[in-house]
Amino acid sequence: MRLGELRMKFRSRLAVAPIFGLFAAGCIHTQELPLAPNVVRLDTQASGLLFAGQATTQTMRRAAELTLQSGYSHFRLDQAELSQGSQLAGVYGQSRGTASGQATGMATGNLYTGNATATYSGSSFATPIYRRTANVGVTVIMFHDDEPGAKGAFDAAEVLRRNS
Repeated sequence: MRLGELRMKFRSRLAVAPIFGLFAAGCIHTQELPLAPNVVRLDTQASGLLFAGQATTQTMRRAAELTLQSGYSHFRLDQAELSQGSQLAGVYGQSRGTASGQATGMATGNLYTGNATATYSGSSFATPIYRRTANVGVTVIMFHDDEPGAKGAFDAAEVLRRNS
């Protein structure tokens, strides 16, 4: 393979790297804070193109799981907050330059005298890469099937069936 072909292959891979980073750089995480035996606060942070759209689904799924694990059947959501935005994920940059130099001198015995000059010219650019973010905060209040609060509340088993 010639040097020109190698350069083209390398450049095409460099062009794909930031696009792949937009899809891969991300995660989803839910923090849980128990407030009472039947109350828990869930805060979900998601980032990246693949994960930001899953924040509400993940929060609902976790609320249903906690409801069933705690021995309850239904839950309501209170103090719900949702925010979406973006954050800097990194910077993609490229630079090019050339350097040239010249040295002349003279050696006599152990003594060296001379001069040197060098020049450099270059250019570079940088592109910021942003990733989508989503944050969901909600207080989950859990109820047994026979309690008045269960009427009209989310059925935890049904939520898990729909969101699995």
